[in-house]
Amino acid sequence: MVSGTLDFEQVFKYAPAPCLVLDRKMRIVTATDAYLSTVQRTLDQLQGMYVFDAFPEVSERREQFRDAFQRALDGEANSLVEVPFSIPLETADGVEMREIWWTCTHTPVPGPDGEIQYMVQNAQDVTLKVQAERLRDAIAAEMQHRVGNILSLVSVIARRTAGSARDLEDFLARFEGRVQALSRTHSYLSGTNWDRMTIGSILSRQLEDHVATDEHQIVLDGSDIHLNAAEAQILTLAVHELTTNSVKYGALKCPEGRLAIRWNKLGATGYSLEWREGGIRVQKDLNRSGFGSMILDQIVPRQLQAEAVREFAPESFLYRLAVPERLVPE
Repeated sequence: MVSGTLDFEQVFKYAPAPCLVLDRKMRIVTATDAYLSTVQRTLDQLQGMYVFDAFPEVSERREQFRDAFQRALDGEANSLVEVPFSIPLETADGVEMREIWWTCTHTPVPGPDGEIQYMVQNAQDVTLKVQAERLRDAIAAEMQHRVGNILSLVSVIARRTAGSARDLEDFLARFEGRVQALSRTHSYLSGTNWDRMTIGSILSRQLEDHVATDEHQIVLDGSDIHLNAAEAQILTLAVHELTTNSVKYGALKCPEGRLAIRWNKLGATGYSLEWREGGIRVQKDLNRSGFGSMILDQIVPRQLQAEAVREFAPESFLYRLAVPERLVPE
C-alpha cells in the first residue's frame, strides 16, 4: 500500500458488514471477512464458484435469490426481507444444512463505461430476530387462547354457583373461593411455568394453609407428574372443591380427621389421583347434587377425558380420578 493512497480491497475486506460480490455470471468474486465469518468459509473456498454451487438450496428458494441477483445485474437495486435460505455449516458431526433467515440488499456496481459489471449483496443474518418475533406471536396467541378459556370457565362458574347459592352472600363466598383457586394456579403458570406444574404443587398450594395447621393430619404421596396449563387449571377446580368440602364437612373440619392424597402414573402417559378422608362423620346430604358435585363428577372428568368415582361411607370419603392417557408436556 502506497502512503496516502487508499487500498480499497483492504478496506472492503475489513468492512464491518457481511457483503458478497458477484460477477455477471453470478460467480463469487470476493467477500468481506464479516460475510465469511457468517457462512463459516474462507475466501479461497468460495472465490470463482457459481454462488448456488457454493450454497445449494431447494429450487423455490434458489430462484427467489437468483431473480434478485439478476435484477441487480440488470441495474435494479432491490431487497429481500426476512427470507429463509439454508447454508451448509461445519459441525462436530460433519456438514449440516442450517436454516438461516436473511435480510439482503442487492446493489448494482457499474464499470467506467456505465455497464453493470458486478453486484454487491449485503446479507444480514436476522435469524434471532425472526425467532424472537415468532416466539412473541406464539406467546400472544397462546395468551389469547388461555385467557379466553379462563373467561369461559369463570362464566360457567358464575352461572352454576348462582344457580345453587342460597343468597347473594352465599354466592359471593363460593364464587370468590373458586375464582381465587383459578387465580392462584394461573399466577404460577405465568412465565416459564406454563406447562411444568405438577400434581404435587397444585395440591400443596391449595392445601398450604391447612398443612401449616397440622402437618400430621394431611399426607401427600405421589410421583413427579407434570401437567400442561389446561390440565392444571381443571385439576385445580377439583382440588379446590374437595378442599372446601373437607373444611366444611370432612377431615379438615376436626382434629380427628385424616386426609391422605396419593397419585401415581397410570399406563404410558396417564395418572391416577386418590383423595381419601377418614375419621369423619359423613352427613347424609353430603352427596347432594350441586355445582361442586358437577365439577367433581362431570366437568373435571369430561375436560381431562378421565373416569371419576366418589364413594361415601359412614366415617370415610373417597374421590378417585383416573386419566388413562394424555398429551405429556415436553
